[in-house]
Order: sequence, then C-alpha cells, then structure tokens
Amino acid sequence: MEFLIRDILEYINGAITCAMKDPAATLLVLMFLLLVMITPGRKNVEKVLILLITCFIYLILTSNVLARTYIYAYRRYSFELFTGDTYEMLENILLFFPLGMLMCGLDFNTTPVHFSKERKSYRFIRFIISMAFAGIFTCVIELLQFYLRVGVFTLDDVLCNTTGAALGYGLVFACVIFVRKIKKGKADTGKEQLNEQRTNA
Repeated sequence: MEFLIRDILEYINGAITCAMKDPAATLLVLMFLLLVMITPGRKNVEKVLILLITCFIYLILTSNVLARTYIYAYRRYSFELFTGDTYEMLENILLFFPLGMLMCGLDFNTTPVHFSKERKSYRFIRFIISMAFAGIFTCVIELLQFYLRVGVFTLDDVLCNTTGAALGYGLVFACVIFVRKIKKGKADTGKEQLNEQRTNA
C-alpha cells in the first residue's frame, strides 16, 4: 500500500508541474470541464463522473509523458508478456482500477438497468466500449512514451492497465446489481404484505 500512495503522490506532483509549465493546456482542460458542467440535460452525477474521468486522463497523461525529463538515446519497446516484476504489474493494474469504476458509474447513470436479454446484451456492448477506451488510452500513452523516448512501449502495461479497468468496472457493476436486487426484493416483499393486509381486511 505504501508504494501505491507514493506513486499517486508522484503522479499528482507531475501533473502540478506540467500545469505550471504549460498553463495553456491546463486552461483548455478547465474550459472543457466548465462546458461539461454547464451543459443542460445532464444529471449532476453524470457531470461529476465526466469531470473525474477527465481529471484522471489528464493526471495519467501528464505524469507518464509530459512530466518526464529523462530521454532515452533510442526508442525502446518490448512485446514480451509477463516479464516485469510483480510489483510493477500490480501497480499497472491498480493504476487503471479507478477508470473502470468511473466508466461503469457513467454507464449506469446514462441508461437504466433492466434484466431482459436485450438490456444484458446492451450492457455487454457498453462494457466492451469502456474497455476499448481504456485499452486505446493506454496504447496512446505507450506510443507517446515510445515516440518521445521518455519511456518504453511494453505490451505488459497495455494488458495490465486494461485488466485493472475491467476489474474496476466489474466491481462497481456487481455492487450496483446486488444493491438493486436487494431493493427490488424489499419492494416485492412490501407489496406482498400490502396485498395480504388488503385480503385480510
């Protein structure tokens, strides 16, 4: 847990450093967030989730690309799987865990949940789209690191980050479905008791 807290602080420090060095880019991000917040027709929860997702993207992009000062002599890459240590793989999984949770929350707040076959297939499509977004964003980070020579393009990072997003998405999805089933069960029980009272009366 200590290494995770240390890395989070490093990401925040990198984002703050980049924001001070390039205020124009930071201003564009803030303008986008302001536009989202004042857009009519969106729920407040949805606006907050979009805001948090945007902040997450900005934090990861700045800390993993823009804030790095060391430049390699040549571009480096690795397509070998599971060659890194356990600590690094766990870090990459946990790094994108919040993105999956936020994406799932955004999905639940944009469409209602029903337990029909059509809705289940629609949910699966939304899950695939969210994971594709996480995977593409990771690839963009890795390609920028490779092109700018500030990091190594590794297939491990892409797989671990996408896996972390999938785990975060699955956790929120399971919790929401569980809570809604409990609420539905209590509502059905209340209806049954009300019907019994009416029958007895």
